[in-house]
Amino acid sequence: MPALRIANVLHSGVELLAIQHRGQLLSVPELDRVFDLEWSPTRFAEASSFSRRVFSLGLAGLDEVIECIAEGEAPESAILDPRVCMFLTPTIANPALLEFDVRVEDPVPSFRRGFGRCLRGHEAPLQIPSDEPSPELAVEVAAILGDDLRNATPEQAQRAIIGYATMSLWTLPSRERLSPGWGRFRCGQLGPWLTVPEGPFDPAGCEVSISINGDKIVAARPRPWRSSFAEMIAFASEGAELFAGDVVASGPLAKVSSDGARALRDGDRISVEVADVGALAGVVVSTAPRKGVHCWAPVS
Repeated sequence: MPALRIANVLHSGVELLAIQHRGQLLSVPELDRVFDLEWSPTRFAEASSFSRRVFSLGLAGLDEVIECIAEGEAPESAILDPRVCMFLTPTIANPALLEFDVRVEDPVPSFRRGFGRCLRGHEAPLQIPSDEPSPELAVEVAAILGDDLRNATPEQAQRAIIGYATMSLWTLPSRERLSPGWGRFRCGQLGPWLTVPEGPFDPAGCEVSISINGDKIVAARPRPWRSSFAEMIAFASEGAELFAGDVVASGPLAKVSSDGARALRDGDRISVEVADVGALAGVVVSTAPRKGVHCWAPVS
């Protein structure tokens, strides 16, 4: 079970580190200040930054923050209203994205290098072209690296995982058929939490679900994975640099599309959840169809 859920949020125009505690969203910089802890912004202003505190400082001082609030109520000044926060992705800006497929029974792990800039945070609009007849949504688990790696062993790779996050990726099949790669890694979400387990944690044992407008339409029970995250990360690091903040994804654990079912329409609220990791939500926003000189073929 997770011991710590941390988030990268924008509040009143300021990017800061937050934690979830007893169902509340709390500002870590304010907790540091109130309890006069070592990483208080009065001493280290840069420690308020998510990327700085998590990746450069290795979660420094967060155990002290938890100890200060474990037995009592959080200071009112530290409580954030999630409705006025923008959830950013819980990693660095523009991370590398490696997507494996843990359900494929190949003798070696298979993966593709994606486009990390397609990832948005919790409650971000899901921009889907209005002329895409059957957009497909996949739910995945992502391991976030906390250390740089090259030619890592599985043991080194496991130690480098700083936490896990829920990830969703959209595929536009009509575009993918026309030009492989064109319909992938255009829209996705990551978060809202970077979930840091307190002990051994196997994401292969997590249930996964997808809901549309509050109705659960997919509920996937755990199934064995072909490879563990440690094995996949070690494989990807062979002869290649991986860096702190990079995202390594499991591949689809559950999917939904418009084929043979109701269409995913403009205004639909999509929620995906990986048990013990986190739940993401967003609303589909139709964007303009293809047109002009770049309309090479019909989308149907």
